[in-house]
Amino acid sequence: MTQRFARLTLALLLLVAASSSSLPAAGAPVTLSGELVDMACYIGHGASGPDHAKCAAKCALLGQPVGLVSADGKVYLLVADHADGGPYDKARKLAGEKVEIKGEVNSKDGVNALTVNEVKKS
Repeated sequence: MTQRFARLTLALLLLVAASSSSLPAAGAPVTLSGELVDMACYIGHGASGPDHAKCAAKCALLGQPVGLVSADGKVYLLVADHADGGPYDKARKLAGEKVEIKGEVNSKDGVNALTVNEVKKS
């Protein structure tokens, strides 16, 4: 019975590990590619892609939050690095474009955030 319990416990631990989020380790440097979207239109009605690029750029200029929809479909809210907000400001100006961002990922209460350290158009 003890062996059976040990096997069941091991199986459950493996299942939990396999189903855990595939986000990078908190604060670990990453490079992610995808589309920069304005979060208001993206979350509100799924707007993205080339047909929405002009609206995304306008919404970003008006101060709407900006996020990255990565190549694997995960969404990250972009945040500025406290030490240097320049890359974040550059990213905001690229709303609606395909980009590559280097930074750190952190998650809290279901929200994924990407601190922007470098950005370039893809």
